[in-house]
Amino acid sequence: MKKTPIQLLYDKIPSFRCKEGCVRCCDNWIQFAPEEELRCGGFDFTGEICPKLGNAGCTVYENRPLICRLFASSELMPCPYGYGPKTPLSEEETKSILKEYLKLRKEQEEQYGKVGK
Repeated sequence: MKKTPIQLLYDKIPSFRCKEGCVRCCDNWIQFAPEEELRCGGFDFTGEICPKLGNAGCTVYENRPLICRLFASSELMPCPYGYGPKTPLSEEETKSILKEYLKLRKEQEEQYGKVGK
């Protein structure tokens, strides 16, 4: 299956193994692009914790949005427990990914409408 432009951005983010049981990245204002909302089965943010957080962790981990993938993978969003990839994204790399993501998200919102309604 062909990857979308947003999924291609995911490939630029280094992966790593999180601290077992940690859900620190879920304690943020989570933003979804329309395609991410669809892959995650909808989105209704009503508080400070991501609504996709379940008792066993992220219920949409394989389809989690870009901001979740960036947490602890970037110098700008370090893990408070010291976990992360051997070589995290630099500030410049992170800003470049976010700039492209916001452009793609805006294009999708113009085409499909805003998410989280």
